[in-house]
This record gives sequence, C-alpha cells and structure tokens, in this order.
Amino acid sequence: ILRTARTVGPMASIETDRAVELSRRLLLATRAGEPAAAIAAASGLSRIDPALIRGDEARTAFWLNVYNGRLLQSLAAKPRSGHLIRHRRLFRADACDVGGLPYSLDVIEHGLLRGNARPPYSLRRVLRDGDRRLAAAPSEPDPRVHFALNCGPRSCPPIRVYSSQAVGRELGEAERAYLAAEASLDRGRRRLELPGLIKLYRADFGSDAELVRAAAEAMGGRDGAWVAERGEDLQVTFARFDWRLEPPSG
Repeated sequence: ILRTARTVGPMASIETDRAVELSRRLLLATRAGEPAAAIAAASGLSRIDPALIRGDEARTAFWLNVYNGRLLQSLAAKPRSGHLIRHRRLFRADACDVGGLPYSLDVIEHGLLRGNARPPYSLRRVLRDGDRRLAAAPSEPDPRVHFALNCGPRSCPPIRVYSSQAVGRELGEAERAYLAAEASLDRGRRRLELPGLIKLYRADFGSDAELVRAAAEAMGGRDGAWVAERGEDLQVTFARFDWRLEPPSG
C-alpha cells in the first residue's frame, strides 16, 4: 500500500488550508439547503490535490467533511427510503472528483479513512495496491471516524463539521456523545451493551477492556464510575444496528 506522501513548504500549507475550507463549505452549504453553493464547493474540489494536504489531522477532517457533504448532496438530489442494503450502489457509484480522480463514498471511508480495510461483508478491499488515491489517506487510521461518518441509517451518528486544528478533540467529543446515547448498562446482570456500530467495525477498535474504558468515560457519573470499577467482570454485548434510512441528523 502506498504510504502517505510527505509534503513540506508553503504550497502544502496553502493547499491544506484551501482543501479543508472547501470541504467545510461543501458540508455547511448542503446542510443549509443551498445547492448552488454546495455544487460550487464540490466543483472546487476538482482543483485540489489531496496528496498535498499536510498531516493526518487535516486529511481526516477533509475526508470526513467531504464524505458527509457528498452523502447529503446525494440524498437531497435523490431521496432514498427503506433499508440501506437496497441502496448500496450509492456508495460505490456516486463519486466526487477530487484533484482529477474519482472518490466514491466507499473509497473515502474504507480506502482512505480505514486504511484500505475491507468493508463489512466484503471479501476484497476497495482499492488495489498502487492505486494513486492511496497517497491521499491519513498515515494512521483513527477508529473514532466511525462516530463521525453518517451513511444514512438510524443507528449512524449525527453529522458535524470537522476542522484540521481540532479534529482530535472533535472526534473525542463525537465518540463520547455517541457512546453516551447508545450504550446501556444492566447492573443486575453486570452487562454492558455497546452500539452495533462498534460490532460492525469490531476489527478497527481495540480490546474489550479499551471499549469498556471509553464507554465508562462517555457515560460519566455513577454509571461511568461503576463500569470503570468493574470493567473486567462485565459481560460486553452489542446492540442491533438499525439499517433503516432516515434523514441524517446534525
């Protein structure tokens, strides 16, 4: 797999700032129901070389905004309903031109943000070794992106806008908010139920102990303290992921 290109000098800094700002504009305009502004921002991406975006933080923020913005654009142009599995083609075929290369939602999520890991229920990776688009990926995947990407189903997290300077903190906030809303605790059975989203991408996350610590921090208060104290003795289960589509929140 191609490693992330190292970029230095003022050109990389200018390209980084311009890229992340365009991605923010795309997402904000789409959320605000301003299709002309969103189309203009998406068009501007064709003149961005994503391999020149400097640093994992900026690359992560850029691709998160582009993914969520493009999803909202697609759903606004052609609303979908029912079960997501019926609309899988949307994630493979609806590609955005970034720097002259096509980036579908699957390429952005699995090929770039997940380090070219296989999508769930798939036997192969999205991008082949040597694909030029791999040069635009963060050097190290951050599993917290799963708490930021919204593909439409009810169990997906809310959509937020991400910035290159604070994406680490912003992803931490997204993780805590999602776990606080979706995790549940049964003290009597000593059972902690985590979101189905985590089970879906289980290989991307750490050990059960790490998940329990994250859940305890997110829950806070007496429940969080109780979970943290008894983490090793808890039964960890996962909720069912709800694939039914609804308008993304955020």
